[in-house]
Amino acid sequence: MEVHAHTHTARKKWTHYFWEFLMLFLAVYCGFLAENIREHQVERTREKQFIRGLVEDLAEDTSTLSNIVTELDQNVQRMDSLMQILASPDIQQYGGDLYYLGRRGSRGNRVALHDFTIQQMKNSGGFRLIRKEIVSKSIIKYYNQLSFIEMLQGIELSELEEYRKIAIDIFDPDIFDDLVKPDNNIIKPAGNPSLMTYDQAVLRRLSGMTSYVKNTRLALRKADDEMFRSGQQLIGLLKKEYHLK
Repeated sequence: MEVHAHTHTARKKWTHYFWEFLMLFLAVYCGFLAENIREHQVERTREKQFIRGLVEDLAEDTSTLSNIVTELDQNVQRMDSLMQILASPDIQQYGGDLYYLGRRGSRGNRVALHDFTIQQMKNSGGFRLIRKEIVSKSIIKYYNQLSFIEMLQGIELSELEEYRKIAIDIFDPDIFDDLVKPDNNIIKPAGNPSLMTYDQAVLRRLSGMTSYVKNTRLALRKADDEMFRSGQQLIGLLKKEYHLK
């Protein structure tokens, strides 16, 4: 009976296993780096998209705020005129002006900002994508101003309710109603319509309430103008930091 010799596979050196491990490690590590780089690029792209959206929203905000500041300036002037006429000894000669100014005085201005992008960032966690601290702080500072404006608007709304309660005892409601046209504009009535009362105590109450509303609107004008300027500065900062045109 023949005896066959067993063949032996040569044992691999430890260096062979080391290189196998190293190649596997490098493959996994490079894959991790590639995924990390890809995710980083995606986040940077999303960040810039959010910034572009913010710049567009801010451009609309500043335009809105500029118009409101102009309207508040005119509003304050009209209320000054109303107070002067109410205190005039010749008040009965200014019926048309009184009805026009009295009707316009009850209308306020609401700030409705374009906050689509900032709300989207908050809801999706996109705010964490803002890498630059100066940018994130400036954005937060800008939108925090709105809470003060909303507080003043609430005060104005309450004062206007009191204003209207006094006005209905002074102005003829039929004439008041005719001043408002289908396009919602208010016109000055023809002729010299009479007030329902010229009682000095009642007229002084209206004048006093007009003063309250006027001063609240002066505060609103200041707050709106500050937010307008803050918005312009924020647009400049975002364009500079993200190299936008």
